[in-house]
Amino acid sequence: MVREYKRKTDRGTFCREDMQAAVDDVINKEVSLRKAASEHNVNYKTLSRYVEMKIKTDIPENHSFGYQKTRQVFTEEVENELVDYLIAASKIFHGLTMEELRELAYELAEANKITMPDSWAMNKKAGIEWARGFVGRHGADISLRSPEATSLQRMSSFNKHNVNMFYDNLGEVMKKGFTPDNIWNIDETGVATVQAPTKQIAKKGERRVGAVVAQERGTLDDSLLWHQCFWEPYSSVFYIP
Repeated sequence: MVREYKRKTDRGTFCREDMQAAVDDVINKEVSLRKAASEHNVNYKTLSRYVEMKIKTDIPENHSFGYQKTRQVFTEEVENELVDYLIAASKIFHGLTMEELRELAYELAEANKITMPDSWAMNKKAGIEWARGFVGRHGADISLRSPEATSLQRMSSFNKHNVNMFYDNLGEVMKKGFTPDNIWNIDETGVATVQAPTKQIAKKGERRVGAVVAQERGTLDDSLLWHQCFWEPYSSVFYIP
């Protein structure tokens, strides 16, 4: 299956309004196919096919000539709601991977009795091509990102009360007049304390994307664990005597 086909010629393309006018001239004004095609700048063989189609099937006046849009499993409204859900899940550190998106799409179609390809029902998830196409169609809003591993301790500690308390304490400490050589940065940058999450779907353009990690990798001593729970969320820089 060709994922992103790019036309190499303009063959078969035409203005729908011109084709409609040419068909009307041939049927109503009894203009020849070649003359109508020449006047409206359309291919006469394509014109003959549409003329025959309208005569045999009685095409309505509001029929849209030309190639129709490929049928999608979900409507644009449903897809927009799905995009909003993906963005909301990412903001609370529970973004969905491509695999989880495929499973969610199948469950959504199954719950709402939406017609889906047979492969979806067989595999209990949407196809990878559908998932890639979905992200591509909504590329202005979402993209596949590599989130930053965010522990549960950081999520629970990073709140307005703790942040205000930290800066209040930091202000009191700095008033004591410590020199720069007495101030140390002791965060654990470079020390892996949580497992690396896989790529997830998040809002496009978001500066930082996080993914909650329920279990720490390995064990930490009490001092480092306390530091991670309280000071890590603030990228702490504080005094050590």
